[in-house]
Order: sequence, then C-alpha cells, then structure tokens
Amino acid sequence: MSSSLQRFFLTIVIYLSVCVFTYVFITPYAFISFIGPAAGITTALVVFWGTSVLLAIAVATIIFCLFLYFWVNIPIESSLVIIALLTLMLQGFWAKQLTAAEVNQQNWLKSRQKLLAFLFKVGPAISLVSASTVVILTMLENKEYGGNLFFVFISSWSSSVLFAIFCTPLLLLFRGQHQLSLPKRFFITVASLLAVVSISLLFNISQNVQQHQRYDAFNQIQDEILHIIQHEISLTREQINSLSAFFKASEYVDKNEFDLFAQHVFQNDTSVRVLEWAPVISHENRLAFEKYFTNINEKGEQGTLQIASERSQYAPIKYIYPSLNNEQVLGLDVFTNAKTMLDMETVIRHEGIVASAPINLIQDEPANFGVLFASAVFSRDDNQRQDNKVDLLGFVIAVVQFEDFFKQISPLKSDNATLYIEDVTTQEPYVLFGKQLNKNYRHVENTFLNVNSRKWRISLGEIQPWQTQVKSWQVWGMLFGITFGGILFQALILMMAVYSNELSVQVVRKTRELIIAKEHSEQKNTAKTNFLQSFTNELHAPLQTINHFTKQLHKADNQGKIKIIQEIELAKNNMEKLLNMAADLSKIESGQLAINSETIDFYGFLARIDAMLKAKTISPANTITLLIDPSVPHFINSDELKIQQLLIAFCNSVPKLYEVENIRLSIKVYNHQYNNASLLFVFTSHDNNANSITEQFQHFIAKGISLCGTEMAMAKEVCQLMGGDANIAISASGERVLTASIKIEITSNEQQQSYQAQTFDEKDNFK
Repeated sequence: MSSSLQRFFLTIVIYLSVCVFTYVFITPYAFISFIGPAAGITTALVVFWGTSVLLAIAVATIIFCLFLYFWVNIPIESSLVIIALLTLMLQGFWAKQLTAAEVNQQNWLKSRQKLLAFLFKVGPAISLVSASTVVILTMLENKEYGGNLFFVFISSWSSSVLFAIFCTPLLLLFRGQHQLSLPKRFFITVASLLAVVSISLLFNISQNVQQHQRYDAFNQIQDEILHIIQHEISLTREQINSLSAFFKASEYVDKNEFDLFAQHVFQNDTSVRVLEWAPVISHENRLAFEKYFTNINEKGEQGTLQIASERSQYAPIKYIYPSLNNEQVLGLDVFTNAKTMLDMETVIRHEGIVASAPINLIQDEPANFGVLFASAVFSRDDNQRQDNKVDLLGFVIAVVQFEDFFKQISPLKSDNATLYIEDVTTQEPYVLFGKQLNKNYRHVENTFLNVNSRKWRISLGEIQPWQTQVKSWQVWGMLFGITFGGILFQALILMMAVYSNELSVQVVRKTRELIIAKEHSEQKNTAKTNFLQSFTNELHAPLQTINHFTKQLHKADNQGKIKIIQEIELAKNNMEKLLNMAADLSKIESGQLAINSETIDFYGFLARIDAMLKAKTISPANTITLLIDPSVPHFINSDELKIQQLLIAFCNSVPKLYEVENIRLSIKVYNHQYNNASLLFVFTSHDNNANSITEQFQHFIAKGISLCGTEMAMAKEVCQLMGGDANIAISASGERVLTASIKIEITSNEQQQSYQAQTFDEKDNFK
C-alpha cells in the first residue's frame, strides 16, 4: 500500500474517532455539535500532512453525517452538510497557508514568540471560520434568528481551538524530531493526553450539571402545570357533584332555587361556563313539560334544532345557568347527542362524571371548543338502586371551556417551554390547546391524564433548542474556564520545552562568546606584550645613545663636547616623548583621558597641519600630500588637540612604516543619522616601489598596528577613544594602506554662526 493511500485511510480513522468522541461526550447532541471539533482536527491534519488529505476529510464527513441521519435519527439537510464540509476544507486550507513557513522551516519551536504566534494562528485565529459558520447553520436549521447565538459561536470556537492547539503540536513533534529530544517529546505527549482527559472529564461533568439543572427546571414547570390542571378538573367535579346532590336531596327544584344554588357554585373561579339540568321526562309527561317550560328539541341531520320525535323517554334541558346568551339550548334532548356529543347511556352506566370529546357549542364560536361534563342523578343510593332507568331523575351537565384557563397556565417565553394538550381517547386525537411541538433538538415530555373517562395527553416542550437557550453564569464560567485553561496549559507545556531549548542555545552561545572573549583577551595580552617589547626597544635606543656619548665625553675636546651634549639632549627629549606617550596610553586605558567637543574650523585646522608637516620636512622629496573630499564639512564638533595628536603621530610613523618618502593622506566623511558622521583618514603611498611589500610590513599586518611603535599605538588608542579605529592592510593592487577613523558631529548652522561671531570678536579685540 502506497504512503498516500495509508495517509488517506489514517486521516479517515483519526477524523471519525474525533467525531465519535464528540458524539459520546456532547449532550444533548445536534448536527452542529461535531463541526467545532471536526474543524480543529482538520486544521491539525492539514497542517501536518498538507491539503492532500482534504479529500479524506470530505469522505469521512459524509460517512459521519450518514451515521447521524440513519443511526441517531438526527434530521440533516443536504445543504447544511455541504456548507459544513466547505467550511472544514476552507479552515484547513487557510491554516496551511498561514503556517506553511513555520512548518516547512521547522522554526515554530525556536523561540517562545514564534511558538505563541504559531498557536494563535492554528487556534484562536483560524477557528473563527468554523464558529461563524456554525452560527449561520444554527439559524438555517432552526428557521429563526433569535436565541443565544453568541453561546453557539463561543462553544464552537472553543472546541475548535482546543482540538487544534492540542493535536497540531503533537503531530508536528513527530516531524521535527531534531528540535526536541525524545524525553521532552515524551513529556509533552503525556502531559497533553492527560490534559485532554482532564478537560473531557470537566466538560462532561459540566454538561451533566447543566442538563440536570435544565431537566429540573423543565420538570418543575411540568409538575406545576399538571397540578394546576388536576386542581381545575377537581373544582369542576366538585361543582357538578354539588349540583347533583342538590337535585337528589330535593323533591322539586324550581328555576329560582336552581339559579341561587348555581350562583353559589359559580362563586368558585373555574373553567365551567354553563351549568344545566336535564330531567328525565316520559312520553306521557311531554305535553305537560312543554306546556309549562319549553318544547323538547333535538338536532337534525343538518345540525339545526327541531321538534324531537316520539320516544319513551326524554331528557330535555330544563334549567340553565347563566341563562344569558344560552337560552337557545333550552329543551334540547340530551338523549339525542349520543353520536355527536355524549352518549347518555354511557353516563348512566358509568355511575359518575363522564366527559365528552371537544365539541363546537351551538351558542359559541366554532373555534372555541367545549367539553361536556355529565353526571346521572338517581333517586336512590347506589346500594339501594335496582333499575337505573326507573331510579334515574335526570342529568347534571356542565359546559366547560378550558381555553382561557390553558392560556393562563401556559409557560411564558422566559420559561422556554410551550404547552400542547390533546384528547387521545380515540385513534383520532382532538387538539384542546396549543400547536404541534417542534421536537428537533428540544426536550419534550408527554404526560397522560385521565379526565372523567377521557384520556388527555399533555405535552410540554422547549421553544428553543439547548444550544440557543439563555445560559447561566455558571455555564459561561465553565466554558471560558475550560477553554482558556486548556489553551494556557498547552502553551505553558510547549513554552517550557522551548525555553529549555533557548537556554541550551544561550549556553552554547555564551560558551562561544567566552571562547572568543578568551581569544580576544589573549590577543590583547599578546598585543600588550608586543607593545612593551617595542616600547623597551625604543627606550634602549636613546639610552644607548646617552651611554655612548657619555663615554666619549671625557675624551673629546671642547668643540666635540658641545656636539656630544647636543646629541645627549636630543636623546633625552626622545625619551621624554616616549614616556609622555606611555603616560597618555595609561590614561586612555584607565579612562582618565576625556574627549572634548567644541566647534572646529576643520579646513583651517587641516591647513595648519599641512604647514606644520611641511615645516618639519627635511628633504623636499619627503612630502605628505593632503587630499580633502568635497563632502567633508567645513565645521565639525570634536577635540582638535586629539585629532592633531593622532595625525602628527601617523604622519611621523607612516613613512618609516611604508619605507617610502612620498605619502598621500586622503580625508573623507561618512554621514550617519541626524548630525553624526565619521571622518576617515587614509594614508597611501605613490612611490614607484610602493608595491614591494617587505616581510616586516607583512609581520605588522599579521600582529597588529601596536608593533609599529609607541607613537602608532598611542594614535590607535586615541582613534578608539574617539569612537573609531586604525588598521593597516594591503589593497587589491598591492598598495600599502593605513586607515584611521573617528566619530564627529557636524556643526549646526546656529553653532557655526556662534563660532564665527566669536572668532570675529576675538580678532577685533586683538586689533
């Protein structure tokens, strides 16, 4: 099997493992739940293996969506799957582009700054893609734009970030094995796996607590609603039983007595709209009943009232309270309602209160359903009753309308619950209240309630799915705590390893610096030793001269003594000069020699130096020619005495060093930022034999300028004191070259004008 095919199947296995992991740990599970973790592992796989694994990720996504649709029964639209798949591929591709340089060069572990930048790219930055898409998918899936979409955004972003910053470094550690040692990589792997387990357990515990709180609140609302409904039905039963007992205890009840008693019963605030009394009338007593009360009616085939046909018994509605707007049902024979409303034979056999199915009342709007609660009233007690039809006195009927009551007890939107009630006694249910509940990603519970021989199904469901519900501060705290705690832990673990590498690199660098410093120290010690040897040799020359002429002083005549004394005086002056130079070098080494900064007419200064050099020249052939670059400023701020000292020292030593008579001194300037600049003095020779390099000159180049004499050593120290340096070399053409540089400050216009005004004043005072 080729490596690309192995990578293909391995990507599918890793991806599906993460998706199954989310299915196990995320409760309640929705279609959008896997997108955040899937985006995180996609980022890690694409950064590690490249964009070639996007095809495997697409295949694995389709497989998992089919699993959710057929096995878990989660409704999924194909358009949402396409959007989610495109999002995963976009996030993986973008992550690869952002981190390509760090991954290819394997420098994401070279420093803590690069590590943090890398983690930010693969985690918080790139996860905004999947988090934004999850919000869009939530709105498309729920067909609404309300709810707590910010929680959906943060939770998806959090899961994507955590999977990306934990998986990506672990995968890359296998590629960049040379960056970290095996123990460090093992430590990071174990620590990361333990962190993943800990975060998963914390997340699972947090979810369990959240769901317990959610179900407790839901069950509390459900219990309250059931209790209120049962209480309302109990009140209705009490009213009917009270009226039944009233008729059973009385031989005859007239209209006023019924109204007074019904009014007393109606004082309780219930859903009972009308109380009715329908006595049992035989056919022989029909005329008498219709003479004193009302005609006995029944419903025709078209639903209209008509004169009741002849039967052995009737049960017409005789009394009704309140009578206002309800008189039209007076005289209605309740025996005829067996098919459309309530079978009175069932009421007689039931020996209790029997409820009807929801019906449209004659005197009310068609949409306002009512329920008939009927109870048969007998002349004797149950244990004394012989024949139900003989002992039957009539029926107490209550017309109950629960719509207003259900509206009052219906949960508010703030409770995130909606009520739906059905009569499911028959195969075809009757809707009593509410609308069909949306069960997608919402918690719904059904409770069955027996209501006077009828069976009601009371359904309570959430208005919004769990993902878009308003969350408590504990949920937010746990979410942010897990997210930023995981990010911080992984960053600290990796930063510890990176910091260990940085310390190792610093130790190596410091070791190299110490070696170089040691070499420099040894070179300085060698230079000082060479300088002392050169200085000793230079001192020997005047001392030997003095010793030689002192011995000849006793033998010479007067004229010879004078000449000898002059030679001794000259040797003494040379010795004093050497000692003064040594003293200046000592001051420079100890930092006691300070550099002054004052305005100098540099061109005038060079003219004085040129005149001084010409006055000291013994032979016309021994000349030093000054060449001044036009860019050299006329006025500078520096120490005139120190510049003069080093120039005279170089001009005295260069002819001896070059072993030629004609020297060219070129003066140039290099401007820096602001008014800072560097003056460059270049000593070259223009003699014909200048290209013949002696062994002694080669020795000076190899060992340093300090071997060229005390005066040259002092001049180099002055150059270094003034921020420059001095070196000798051989050009490409074989010409001897000595370069000396110092740092200066170019005089500003104000300083130049002040200097010129002061100079003119001094001249006027002199005159």
